[in-house]
Amino acid sequence: MNTNKTKRTIKGVGISLALVFSFMLASDANVNAQTSRQENRQDRREDRRDDRQDRREDRRDARQDGYNAGLREGAEDARARRRSNPTAENAYRRAGGENNQRERQAYRNGFVQGYNEGYNRNRPNRNRRGY
Repeated sequence: MNTNKTKRTIKGVGISLALVFSFMLASDANVNAQTSRQENRQDRREDRRDDRQDRREDRRDARQDGYNAGLREGAEDARARRRSNPTAENAYRRAGGENNQRERQAYRNGFVQGYNEGYNRNRPNRNRRGY
């Protein structure tokens, strides 16, 4: 009977070890899945952050393009002694062919600022003081 008892004990230990091993595998798979989800979330956050940065840069570029175009148009209108009217300019209305509403608005804001500066710098009748 000793052999029977030993066989049952060995069989029980074997089953116990198999269960422990399967739990270890399952928990490792769970940890890997959780880590993978966290990495995916982090990647998505970084992608969104990069997209926001790209959009800010696009708006900054559009504003600078508008400012430069407005500066040229304002100076030209002042030298030609035309009335100051930045919103009547084709470049303002077209908004430089920018892609989306925020970029168009940034272009227009820059255009008006540049136009006013270019116009005021080149007005022929402005009072110039010698100091």
